Amino acid sequence: MISFLRRAGAAATAVSRRRLARTAGVLAAAIVVGAMAVPAAGSAATVGCGSPCDGKDSQTYSALVGSVRGSCASDAKTVKTATNVELRYSAFCRTAWARQTDSFGYMSGVLVFSWYSDGRQRAWYDDLGTSGSWSKMVNDKGLTASACFYQYESELDQVNDVKTVQWCTARY
Repeated sequence: MISFLRRAGAAATAVSRRRLARTAGVLAAAIVVGAMAVPAAGSAATVGCGSPCDGKDSQTYSALVGSVRGSCASDAKTVKTATNVELRYSAFCRTAWARQTDSFGYMSGVLVFSWYSDGRQRAWYDDLGTSGSWSKMVNDKGLTASACFYQYESELDQVNDVKTVQWCTARY
């Protein structure tokens, strides 16, 4: 009886070892594939998604940069701040957007501006149409961007879309 239990225990141990080895192999393969899905910092900084990212929502848009697909929000960092607004930047996508830092209800919002190197304004986007208090993205590949906080002075101004810009970040 004891020898039977020992054999059953040994067989169970052998099965457990095979399962563990198989699971470890699958996890190792997943880690390698995951590592391949993240571009090297240098390559993302030189590629980016450029103007196809203009007007897209950083939180929901899945950008194709080279042969890698990813979220612009996943590597985002705050690069400039001003009262009630920050300028967010994604090195993976080479895009920027504005994010509101304090809530002032429906009577306020944020804008992001894209600038050419000679100082001319290239594009701008509002926070309208996003699912939060951030603007849509602007291409920042070879360009600069700034973020601004605005308020409507009255509901009539809001109806007529007359914004009063109050604070802006420096360009980045």
